[in-house]
Amino acid sequence: MSEMVVIDGAAASPGIGDGPAFVIRLEEPEIPDLDDPHGAFIAAAATASSQLTELASSADSAGLEEAGEILRAQAMMADDPMLADEVKAALAAGLDLGDAIDGAANQIAESLRNAGSDYLAERAADVGEIAKRIRFAVAGVTPAGLDDLAERAVVVARSLTAADTAGMNPELVAGFVTEEGGPTGHVAVIARALGIPAAVAVPGATDAVATGEGVIVDGSRGRAVFRPDDTTRAEYTARATAHEEQLAAAQLYRGQGVSFGTRAMKVAANVGGPDDIQVAAAEGADGVGLFRTEFLFLDADEPPSEEKQVAAYRQALERFSDPVVIRTFDIGGDKPAPYLKLEVEENPFLGVRGMRLYEGQWDLAVSQARALLRAATSGELWVMAPMVATVADAATMRDLFSGAALALDAEGLEHGKVKLGVMVEVPSAALNAAALAKYVDFFSIGTNDLTQYTLAVDRTSAPLAGYLDAAEPSVLKLCAMTAKAGSQHGLSVSVCGEAASDPGLALLFAAMGMDKLSVTAPAVNLIKKTIAEADAAAMDPVLEACLSAGSAGEVRTLLDRTLTS
Repeated sequence: MSEMVVIDGAAASPGIGDGPAFVIRLEEPEIPDLDDPHGAFIAAAATASSQLTELASSADSAGLEEAGEILRAQAMMADDPMLADEVKAALAAGLDLGDAIDGAANQIAESLRNAGSDYLAERAADVGEIAKRIRFAVAGVTPAGLDDLAERAVVVARSLTAADTAGMNPELVAGFVTEEGGPTGHVAVIARALGIPAAVAVPGATDAVATGEGVIVDGSRGRAVFRPDDTTRAEYTARATAHEEQLAAAQLYRGQGVSFGTRAMKVAANVGGPDDIQVAAAEGADGVGLFRTEFLFLDADEPPSEEKQVAAYRQALERFSDPVVIRTFDIGGDKPAPYLKLEVEENPFLGVRGMRLYEGQWDLAVSQARALLRAATSGELWVMAPMVATVADAATMRDLFSGAALALDAEGLEHGKVKLGVMVEVPSAALNAAALAKYVDFFSIGTNDLTQYTLAVDRTSAPLAGYLDAAEPSVLKLCAMTAKAGSQHGLSVSVCGEAASDPGLALLFAAMGMDKLSVTAPAVNLIKKTIAEADAAAMDPVLEACLSAGSAGEVRTLLDRTLTS
């Protein structure tokens, strides 16, 4: 038996999976010589679009709504004239069809990757997946998926597409290990939704193991252990058992209020659309801590009407008695809506996005503000703005809503009042939180962007994925600074990034003085249990030690000891 190999990548979905490896090495088919290659491409693209639409329906039926949404978007992209035009031009330049497809896809994908954003990088991955499926369609071959999985196993692959997962039986997947992808990629999204442990950006994974050999995936640490020895397997088995027991015990907190010491603590849910609202309600979340409204604005030919927005916001407000926190649209250079015709930016992460877009798209911003105010008659609504970097940004947010309210009054349209806050996801906002506090009613810390901006790391870069850990002391110090400023000014301060779903970091945020955590819906009750059963006084020295630590690794070690003591 070969020796045990341990390879670290990036954490994508928490938990521990153990089983034989199911290694996917996809051999692409040869494309035959064709009399009419462009016609063959058009037909193959239509076939690919049809296949993707069918797979989307299969994913929906299997309860994989996230995969279904991705596949429907890919089906539309397969029919995109831009791809067809690029292929036609490549054929005219003398390339054969296979090279033309690859060249066109690479050119489009490269332009998206160079935009420097997680949203466009994921669209780049979509282009590659679509091109591969079209190649198979030209050759008359259907690509293999996980429907070939016959026994419970850990899936190991260079990459996995939404189409690969659409036909799988989730009960047979003990975990995912991929060489490519990141924490915001398709595999991570689907794995978290299904509660399947996953590690991504694991270099050399497919060469490190053969189908049938043992694999342990630690999705909380982004680690894969190939051919584990008996001692290692026993350690992970004990950890997995403890994790399952924790999840089972956490169900006692479903729908219950919890406190951190003597201080009440809300555990809300992050949602990105109507389906997520239902899941959050079923988990007994304390309202919604982050309602992403981009689903209303992106992948559409025109902006959503005011009435459509009102209906969507009311749907959330009517499901919860606790506050619903809605983020105004976070689109811009890195999340382009076709109808806005925005200029292409070399680095849209540092460009015109979030609040910075509103001045140039004031009518669209006013439309959303009006819709939010009108929906506020259905429940307690808090509204926050993304990408706030200065006091002037916060003042603009207040002007936007006060102006919208005056216009509604003049028209005799009923509306409610909303609390206004800002996302703290830019280091300048944390550093100047005391000044910002004079303009807003609450802060919500977005740890995903705050981490990437603080560490100067693109969230889509697999080689740099190891840097993206909200446990970095520099990030924690900015969070603590924000919490202190909020407390001094009587503001509610919450954390709504992925880090809030991590039990150890959740305890740190509670010790900092946060009064709300907003987490992925499946994590709501585990975080409630963690908060309710913690020794609040004992966390003070732990917080102090973490803030003075030298690395995320040191922080993680301290938190592991705290959680297991």
